[in-house]
Amino acid sequence: MKATLDCLECIAAQALRVARVATDDPGKQHLIFRETVMQIPGMDLNESPAALSQAAYRIAKEISGQEDPYAALKHAQNEQALALEPELRAYLAEAADPLETALHLSAAGNVIDLGVHHAGGIDIHAAIRDALHERFAVDHTPQFRKSLASCSDLLFLLDNAGEIVFDKLLLERLREYTNVTAVVKKEPIINDATMEDAIQVGLTEMCPVIDNGGPFIGSPLSQVPESFRKRMEAADIIVGKGQGNYETVDELPADVFLILKAKCEIIARHMGVKKGQVALISTRARAAR
Repeated sequence: MKATLDCLECIAAQALRVARVATDDPGKQHLIFRETVMQIPGMDLNESPAALSQAAYRIAKEISGQEDPYAALKHAQNEQALALEPELRAYLAEAADPLETALHLSAAGNVIDLGVHHAGGIDIHAAIRDALHERFAVDHTPQFRKSLASCSDLLFLLDNAGEIVFDKLLLERLREYTNVTAVVKKEPIINDATMEDAIQVGLTEMCPVIDNGGPFIGSPLSQVPESFRKRMEAADIIVGKGQGNYETVDELPADVFLILKAKCEIIARHMGVKKGQVALISTRARAAR
């Protein structure tokens, strides 16, 4: 997916948000924002929004000296999600179709903002129930089942801390069909899952976990190491969670499935859904329309 002019406005907003997370010093906050905004005129709109927005987080690290400004939040999000795990497993135990339920639970993890919940902003249990009953606005579950029937190697691109507990239940289910490898970020960026998060939630005890080579939002095809690009190309199926993966791997010529909530108007239009809707998209099925 290529960026638009509206994405550049969003990058400026992200710079302000990360500046406030990374430091309490108003002078440094201003410097992070200013240095990021100065990068915007030279940004190439042929790149994905995710790839372009990485500049804000790199600059915030450099100026604040904080290697992982979101570390405490990520740890808390993982703990909150782990506390929900028995409830999530109960839904799976009662499910008539465990794979479909696991797909919707994974999507629910992308819908729910555990950071907001930590502040008492939402009823997390009601949000999970609602997500389970909401149908995918674009539903390529049949195509996913068909691909899974002949799959021997599935690569699962994880998204955020906390959300990975929801994904863990789907990964457990997928292991009944095929070999599964989960992918985290090599270095911290926003609240994306790293190896430390995978260990915290018990994911490394369940399946192989590798990293995609850097502090990337998603896995930008022009930036990931060649070794990881080849690993993606070798997989029979790639599942990507969240907008970052949607923005960066949706054009990969492979059997790619993307699970996400459309959290902005630009992504929603590209997905062909309304803002706020959730989808399970096969890029091959979409291209064949």
